[in-house]
Amino acid sequence: MAYDTLEDFFGDIVGKARRGLGLSEESLADAAGLSAGEIGRIEAYEFTPGEDGILALAGSLHLDGQKLTRIANGWVPEYGNAPHDDARLSVERTILDAGMEVNAYAMKCKATGEGAIVDAGGQANRILALAERMHLKVTHVLLTHGHGDHVGALAEIAATTGARVCCCERDFGLLGSLKELVTDLVDDGWRTNVGRIAIDAVSLPGHTAGGIGYGADGVFFSGDALFAGSMGGALGPAYAGQISAVTEKALSRDEKTRVFPGHGPITSVAEELKHNPFFAR
Repeated sequence: MAYDTLEDFFGDIVGKARRGLGLSEESLADAAGLSAGEIGRIEAYEFTPGEDGILALAGSLHLDGQKLTRIANGWVPEYGNAPHDDARLSVERTILDAGMEVNAYAMKCKATGEGAIVDAGGQANRILALAERMHLKVTHVLLTHGHGDHVGALAEIAATTGARVCCCERDFGLLGSLKELVTDLVDDGWRTNVGRIAIDAVSLPGHTAGGIGYGADGVFFSGDALFAGSMGGALGPAYAGQISAVTEKALSRDEKTRVFPGHGPITSVAEELKHNPFFAR
């Protein structure tokens, strides 16, 4: 499976920003010079205004208008379906059906053959098949957050591999009984090694209170805090906090860093700085 579109379309971005700011359709329409009916049609994928309308919407939603225009015109990342492979590590993706399409990743230290699964949303057989194809000894399961579409296969993956399960305690309320499987509590500044690959964790709250991003040499797993061209939904202070955290802790990384999100195509720091309307360059 592969992606040929973004996870979020123009209407999704408008809706996430509107809800994040706590605006009604009517108040956004008044601010952008549109009708409430047109806002509803935008969010239902039935209407895309011209460039002037897009720029007016962006200004009212505190989004970057030029970037939003590129999204409306169909931008997608250049290497959105390409695995990562260099001298030290490789990363491959499988797209799962967990009630919606969701990504799971396998990362391998080439020196040792040890590796990690990043998120285990469902279809454990597909995740385990990916690990087997990569000849991977799974030592860690790194959870970016506790939503069901990211942890649905956790019990089977943990039982089959015996891997350490790493998650932020602030998302235990989302995990339910699965929290008993967590062996390592993750928070801002947490570090571990997967084989000889150093992993660092950063807190990216907003979409969930315990959202975590994981970085390694040249790669970053953003969960639902950052998508290609968008981000996971959040409301009120959590919305502003997520934008701030992603800006400071993810998009401050080397621009060549490849970003592996929880949903949608793979991207990079450089592409998000250039194209993601939620984040100023």
